[in-house]
Amino acid sequence: MTAFQPDRSWIHDTPRPPLAIAHRGASAYAFDNTLRAFRLAHELGADMWEVDVRLTADGVPVAFHDADLKAVCGRDLGVGDVTAAALAELTAAAGRPAPLFADIAALAARTGTGIYLDAKEGEAATRAVGLLLENRVERAIVGANTSDYCASLLAAGCPYPVSILVGLGSDPFPIAEGCGAQIVHPCWERAGARPDMLLDAAFFARAHERGLPVVTWHEERMEVVEALVKMPVLGICSDQPEMVARYKSADGPRPEIVCHRGACKIAPENTRSAARAAWSAGFDFVELDVRETADGHLVVHHDSTLDRTTSGTGDLAGRTLADLADLDAGVRSDPFFAGERVPRLDEIVDLAFAAGGRLYVELKQADPVRTVETVLKRMAGEDVFFWSANADWLHLIRKRFPQALLMARPQDFDTLGACLAAFEADIIEFNRGNATATDIETVRKAGKKVMIAYMGSDASEMERLLALEPDLFNVNEPFQVARLLAGLEGDRGAASKPSLPV
Repeated sequence: MTAFQPDRSWIHDTPRPPLAIAHRGASAYAFDNTLRAFRLAHELGADMWEVDVRLTADGVPVAFHDADLKAVCGRDLGVGDVTAAALAELTAAAGRPAPLFADIAALAARTGTGIYLDAKEGEAATRAVGLLLENRVERAIVGANTSDYCASLLAAGCPYPVSILVGLGSDPFPIAEGCGAQIVHPCWERAGARPDMLLDAAFFARAHERGLPVVTWHEERMEVVEALVKMPVLGICSDQPEMVARYKSADGPRPEIVCHRGACKIAPENTRSAARAAWSAGFDFVELDVRETADGHLVVHHDSTLDRTTSGTGDLAGRTLADLADLDAGVRSDPFFAGERVPRLDEIVDLAFAAGGRLYVELKQADPVRTVETVLKRMAGEDVFFWSANADWLHLIRKRFPQALLMARPQDFDTLGACLAAFEADIIEFNRGNATATDIETVRKAGKKVMIAYMGSDASEMERLLALEPDLFNVNEPFQVARLLAGLEGDRGAASKPSLPV
């Protein structure tokens, strides 16, 4: 028996923003309750992981939500009917490997992440708590679905705070008083379009009188999350933990973040999922690449060929839009994204408009006039900028669309002066090799914005480039940049969180 005793007083803090509790991991981007889901949740900035725990036939705690294997493996077997080894084999064969809770506890300890434990039975809770203590996990909450279960956990001396999960239509406070719960957790996500409105001043007054912190249901609607973030809650569960503590370039001297091909380390590049992930996290721009199909449709895809990122082969330009609709643009990235399609440009534009996001549009092989028309028909000119390696196209865009914002790169010109003069670019993009304080000052004196592109993941190099104070930072690793900036601004806890392979 370990002598480690966690401190429970932290639940009475009111963190701002509230704790981001990743519901079964980042289950919007990975199969729930898998190690990949928890690693992604860490990358997305989650403070805690909600984990469902069951016991196998040989008494091993595993992360698994359902009581049986029908949905995951197509087998009419209960989790408690198979050994841990058999479960690992069956779920791995189904492409959704169920991890041992011991591995999750070790990963949480390594990353400094808390655990919100949803044990489906008492013995599973006892063994899972033991593993948390063995790994010296400081912050954990044990959730109970019934009053009797809550009371039994407390009677057994649970060393972590216990929450009571309360369904819609029930008053959580008498229930909490009756069973001794130390946290109330209303599960009210199905209470219409705006369940947050149920958490009014009277609700929080009752919680405060009883000294009960509040954790909310899992929520993925942006307007609801934004409302919850402003409330005095301890934590917010979400399949998309990035929504809880969003990046805000307006906070302090921060650059606007450009997500190269979307959040391409979270979801497949240049897809709707990658764009949504970037904007959900609060990042400013999504960079995308535009090509034209054989029948004249504008689509978002980087390579000239389909082989690397889709289930197809050969040149994209030789395929019709109907041909592309039959291809899978997600499965090569991860089986979770099977069925993701090559998006049309107008689909991404619509997403940007709905999310309040902005775009950096790179023209690879597409009619420049129709491309700009498609974007500016829906978006304000200040919310998008354009670039192409084809300088003639940029000159044409400047002539036909004087209001359009254009980018230029010094590496494409003999001198910086020539770059500044070319097609009256509004944004000048440097890279790690040519970004200097002197040239950046010259660009600023010319009234242009400065962008630096860096596609690596070296923290010291990121810090060096950020010290040049670019207006925009074009990166493959936006979440790493956000953590680094938080550390530079004084949140050393955020900066010290280690990166994990996802």
